Amino acid sequence: MWYYTVNNQQVGPVDEKEIKKLIAAGTITHATMVWATGMATWQPIAQTALGTLMGSIPPPPVGTVPPAIFVENPQVAQIKKLFTWFWISLIGIILGGIGLIAAAILFIIIVYKSWQLVQHEGVRGTADDMVSRCFIPGWNLYWFFPAFRGLAKEFNEKFDREAIAGERISLDLVTWMIICVYGSPITFGVSLIAFLVLWIMYTNKIKNAAIAVILSHK
Repeated sequence: MWYYTVNNQQVGPVDEKEIKKLIAAGTITHATMVWATGMATWQPIAQTALGTLMGSIPPPPVGTVPPAIFVENPQVAQIKKLFTWFWISLIGIILGGIGLIAAAILFIIIVYKSWQLVQHEGVRGTADDMVSRCFIPGWNLYWFFPAFRGLAKEFNEKFDREAIAGERISLDLVTWMIICVYGSPITFGVSLIAFLVLWIMYTNKIKNAAIAVILSHK
């Protein structure tokens, strides 16, 4: 699947069949920037495997330089979009709890995609394992630590192992975030306020760490 740009806006994903139609319609030209999973950077379509689809369409006149454009990595854009909606959903909590479920779902998606980024030989489990076990009643009281604290630990170790310039995540922050959840019945919900603050901080740091890892693979 491919992504392409129109008027500096990212479009996609689309398959090669659709790309061919867009070329025939003149939407995609030799200078159109495209990207697919596995490519280090965006490139003009003529310089990629799709170049053969251009057929007999003449290239731009010699000396014509396409305008420089910046297209955000699709994975980075997706992570940012998930976090933005996570924030929007949290605002609903002020309106009587509406949005809390949506925020929790978006949080789990961010955690899942983050676990996909830190997979390596010897890691505790796949992204599916680390997330799905959080929903096992009783067991999840323990598993929150490997799933959330373990994710922070994996990011920190990946930063060190691959010399990635990313902000390390405090393991104490994650530990206290989980403790505040467990303590809410005892404190009659008072600790939930602390949890919300730590939850937002943790999710933001996970989002930033994920972006740092994605950009390091360019």
